[in-house]
Amino acid sequence: MDQELANKLFEIGAFILFLDAPPNLEFGIDYNAWIIGPLFKGVKMIPPGLHFIYFSSTSKEGVQGIRTGFFHFFESKEILVRVWNPQTEDLRDETEIDPAQAERYRINIREFDRNMGPYPLDPPLYYERWKKLTNFITPGLVRRVLPNNGKVSHLPEKNANLTIDESNVKDKRLGRQIEKEEGMEFTPFDLRKSFPTGASGDEITRWSLDKSWLVKDLLKRVYHNDYRIMLGELQLAFVCLLMAQNFSGFNQWKQLVQLLCSCQQLMEDNPDLFIDFMDVLQFQLDECPEDFFRDILSENNFTSVMLKSFQQNVPSSQPKLIDRYSKLKKFIIKKFDWNVPDDDEDDDDDAPVVVNTE
Repeated sequence: MDQELANKLFEIGAFILFLDAPPNLEFGIDYNAWIIGPLFKGVKMIPPGLHFIYFSSTSKEGVQGIRTGFFHFFESKEILVRVWNPQTEDLRDETEIDPAQAERYRINIREFDRNMGPYPLDPPLYYERWKKLTNFITPGLVRRVLPNNGKVSHLPEKNANLTIDESNVKDKRLGRQIEKEEGMEFTPFDLRKSFPTGASGDEITRWSLDKSWLVKDLLKRVYHNDYRIMLGELQLAFVCLLMAQNFSGFNQWKQLVQLLCSCQQLMEDNPDLFIDFMDVLQFQLDECPEDFFRDILSENNFTSVMLKSFQQNVPSSQPKLIDRYSKLKKFIIKKFDWNVPDDDEDDDDDAPVVVNTE
């Protein structure tokens, strides 16, 4: 980190005190994670904004436990205090800490300085990627979706099975149950009922094929007519999967991708929404490890079917959308060795064609 940036973050950066942590605990913030030692007391010089703090224990045999964490919007110079609870193997938040003690920690923050690592910004690549991955997520969205202080936990939802084959999941700890976040409140909607109550037969047929009415309804009822907040939920769902290894986020991500790929009329009316959507989607796909993509995102040809649906719905009257989709398609072909069929190609199975490069 150059001295000018270090000086700036020293003046405006935030802190997280992470006290009484056990040895061999994995501690991470955003893209960076470490096995911490006995002297570790937290992270300093955190850039203001949204961050994801997470941890997982490691057994004597070296087996890493399930990751748990929380999202938090850091204000400039904020000092967040968290203390390890050995009984629950979790963090006590500030509602469980004596307020006077927490205030003493803040007043004496300089005493912890030598035991706090700086937020990694050298090189700045990972932080730039983190910002791009989360740029539409707002504090209000995090409070609504994760009302339990931004926490993402791993409580199985009873009688809920993943649609993916367990044999394809490299992390068998997840089993075959969807992980249900305690208090997780992703926006509910039913893709099978994408038409207004009392709709005529023609309207039911139209809006069942074209999901534009449902998106407009959600934008009005949930997202304050700001599509960027909807894209923020798409990002939050994806980060819950990528960083927190949480499959309830994956299910919401799939639902939103499927919804936004199926809006022919709205693409005509609001092309900027879908240009931004493709920017978000391409960056997310670029962040997926290739084996993860093939094992999970390709299940039931989900991504291929959605891209084909998107391609069929892009209106010919929107050259910006056509150009942006063309770039997305080229990216998919290059990164994953796929051949996404054109509209005039015969593709009965809507399946990706894997190119054999050997």
